[in-house]
Order: sequence, then C-alpha cells, then structure tokens
Amino acid sequence: MILDTELSRLVWQLVSDARHGLLTTVDKDGWPHATWMNFETKGTLDEIFTITAPTTQKVANLRANPRTEWMFSHPNFTVENIAYLSGETRIIEGDAVQPYWDAIPGKSRAYYRQSDKTDDFHHFVVLVTKVTKVVLSRPIAYRKFPVLDPGGAKH
Repeated sequence: MILDTELSRLVWQLVSDARHGLLTTVDKDGWPHATWMNFETKGTLDEIFTITAPTTQKVANLRANPRTEWMFSHPNFTVENIAYLSGETRIIEGDAVQPYWDAIPGKSRAYYRQSDKTDDFHHFVVLVTKVTKVVLSRPIAYRKFPVLDPGGAKH
C-alpha cells in the first residue's frame, strides 16, 4: 500500500508505534474471538504477520474462516486514533515458518512460548494477514475515515 496520504501515514504511525495488535477472528458458528498479539510487518501496511502455537483458538477459527481484523492504537492505549486493518489470513506451517521466525524479535518472552519452550520453529505456525481494508477511527469525535476500502462499505 502506498502511504501517500495524511491518513495512510497516520495509520502507519499507529501500527509502527504499537507494541501489540488486537487480532479478531470468527469461529465456524460466527462467534468472534479477539486476542492481543505481538506482530511484525515488512515495512508496509500490505501484510501483518505473527507467530502462535498451532493449537490455539485463533488457528482453529482461521481454518474455518480466514477473515480477520487487526486493531491498533497508541502504545499507551490513548484513543485519539484507532486503526483497523482487515483482510484474509493464511496459516504458514512447516519449513516455511523459518523466515518469519527469524524476523520476529523477543520470541523468548512471547506468550505462545508458555505452551512450548522449544526454539524449533516447526512447533509453531505463522499467521499472515493480507490487508485489503484500512479504516482510521477517531472515537472522541466518532469519525471514521476509510483509507483503503475496495468494497466501499459504509462506516
């Protein structure tokens, strides 16, 4: 995504400053599941990726429905601006996990390591969200600004 507008640059600043993102998935029955996640990008808003244990609720949800939404706010959780990035998330497994594993700092302290302390990346999966929709929200004024919304949904 080209960051050539003030709004897209503001979204990028929120994402790049955030320490965690709130990832929301939906199970096969339509029930939402939200969880705080460590995450990384490749320097753009096109993809967001994270590592998790393969036995988590979010992975089960993604196997049934790949649609996800990430929410980012200021690291101090001030709510002047909130960014929502939506898209479909694919699950990366096996040897393909390694480049993502290598790109994530601080893995030894990550929550998912509670279930498996090994440094063998084969024990984990990567979730890669291809971002197709971006919305910036300003809750104080209750204003939403579509930054990228190919479907043209009303906000």
